[in-house]
This record gives sequence, structure tokens and C-alpha cells, in this order.
Amino acid sequence: MFGAFILNLIIYLTTKGRVDVEIPTIMYLTTVLSGVRRICKQKKLDDMPGMQKLKQIFAVFKPVMRSAPSTKTGAGDMADSLFQYINIMFLYDIRKYNRFMKMVVRNKKELHRLYRAVGEIDLALCVLSFRMSLPVAAVPEFRDGNPIEFSDVFHPLINSPITNSGVIAKPSLITGSNASGKSTFIKALAVNGILAQTINTVAARTFRLNHSLIMTSMAIRDDISGGDSYFIVEIKSLRRILDKIRTFPSICFIDEILRGTNTVERIAASTAVLEFIHTQDCLCIVASHDIELTNILMDKYDNYHFREKVTDKGVTFDYLLRHGPSSTRNALKLLSFTEFDADIVARAEKLAEEYDISKTW
Repeated sequence: MFGAFILNLIIYLTTKGRVDVEIPTIMYLTTVLSGVRRICKQKKLDDMPGMQKLKQIFAVFKPVMRSAPSTKTGAGDMADSLFQYINIMFLYDIRKYNRFMKMVVRNKKELHRLYRAVGEIDLALCVLSFRMSLPVAAVPEFRDGNPIEFSDVFHPLINSPITNSGVIAKPSLITGSNASGKSTFIKALAVNGILAQTINTVAARTFRLNHSLIMTSMAIRDDISGGDSYFIVEIKSLRRILDKIRTFPSICFIDEILRGTNTVERIAASTAVLEFIHTQDCLCIVASHDIELTNILMDKYDNYHFREKVTDKGVTFDYLLRHGPSSTRNALKLLSFTEFDADIVARAEKLAEEYDISKTW
């Protein structure tokens, strides 16, 4: 008996390390199986799609649950120490672990099917939770053609959002003053385009679009570690879009196109890029401060804008999308309302009256 104990102790010590490494995986698997067991006990779910198949798969794993090795570490008292000696003597946990692993390997295909079923249930619960968290949510509709139709669309991360409705049927420029809502609006469309084609849910009352690759060039930052300037990162982002739209039907969203360079070259390069995108199977929506683009591209791009209201008390925004190019500016007013130096503001207003870059295009 003593010799058997010494031999089993050696086996136990040499094997325990490998078993302990896999204990977290076994705990996870047994937790999943316990969850499936609770789901299968819910009689009100019997008529749900896939429940009978889930029960059939789970029946295969009931013996697996019974043969799962213990994952308890014990409290360190006398009873636990005695059990540990008995465990070593008879290699109870290791033998149970071997039986467990053999059953899992033998039912590998069923295990994959079970994990997939649990994953789909988990995903369904997450999507439902997301829908319930929104003030308005809908299932998108898909159809051929480029137009995006939307009613009461909003960005899902904004509390108490202002919604917008409309149809964007062709490539479009969205202009407007600072902080008027241009960037947030195109981000809302982009996010909902991705949500529509992934979890079949949109933050809108209705949302219709074509199955498309969603491409964006937004929130550009310079890359200090990579040695790329802001403008280099920006043109790399645009080149990525230009490469993809040659291959896939796409919807691309560009925020402040090529703002990393001087005005003359920015407008010239932006015009060339947007004219090329217009020739591809791509619905391009661009937010820009460059109202010059609205005149240059008026025969190729529709125009929309956001507007502000300036009073003696400040600048207010309604964040509502309107058709046509922007005809207002508010940068100098914002300088004044944020208590910028009065002499600087007055000088800027005078210069703005004397020189208007848009007249050169």
C-alpha cells in the first residue's frame, strides 16, 4: 500500500500541473453546460426555434457534466487534507479528468454545435438588450440601388438625440457651420449602416439601404510613432477607400476631406478625389467646411447643410438636415461668444469682409 501510494504520488505530482492548467477551460465548459441545462428546463421556451435541437445536443453532454473533475480548492481544514490524501492514493481527480476529456473529444462535433447554439442565444439577448436601450429601434430594409432612405435616424451613443429624416439618392456634400452637426450626422448614417448589416438593427424608425461595404475616413490623427504627418495619414485613409470602391459596391463617409493642407491645394485635390469616386459604384457622403466644393461639384453631388441661429445671447443649433448648400458662417461669432480678445475678433471680421477665398473659385 505504501509503495502504491508513493507511485501514485509521483504520477499525481507529474500530472497535476497539466490538469491545473486546463481547469479554467473545464470550469468554463461546465458553466456553459449548466446554463444550457437551465435554458432547457424553461418550458415556455419549448416552441422557440432550435430549442428541440438544443435539447438533443445537451442530452449527449449530461454524462460529461457528471464526470467533470472537481474545480474546488478546498478550505485547507483537516477534512480537506484527508480528502487530498485519498485523492492522491486513488488518483480520483486525474482519472475523472481523463474520462471527461475522452468524452469531450468523442463528442467534438456536438460540442461545436452546442457552443454555436449558446453563442446565438447570447447574441440574440445582446441585440434585444441593445434595441430596448434605444428610444427608437427598427429592423432595416435592404434593396438594390444606392439611395439611403431614413426616418428619425440618430446616433445610438447620444442621449436625447435630435433625429433626422430624408433620402440621400446620390453622392452628397454636407456643409454647415462649426458644431452644427455635420460630423455627427454622417457618423450616425455610417454606424447605422454597419449595425444594419451585422445585427439587423438600426437606431431609426425606418432605414433602407443597399448591401454595401461601409468605408469611412474620420477622426484622422497624425502618427508620431510611425513618422506620418496628419496629411500623410489622411491621404492613406482616402487611398484605402479608393482601392476598395473599385471592387465592392460601397457607401463611403468622409469627414473634412483633406483638411491637413492649404486651402488651394485642398480644394483642388478634394475635387479630383470626389470626381473619381462619383464614377465608381459608391455612394459618397462628405462633410466639409469648403463651400467652394458645392459650386465646383454641383452637377455631380447633391448638397445638404446644417444651420445655426445667431442672437445677441449666443449661437444655437437645431441639428436638422436641410437641402442645399450652407449660406452661413459662425467661426467669428463663436470667437466673440467665447470671450476671445475683442480686438482680435474685430480685426478678423474686417479681414473677412475684405477677402473671400470663395470668390477665387
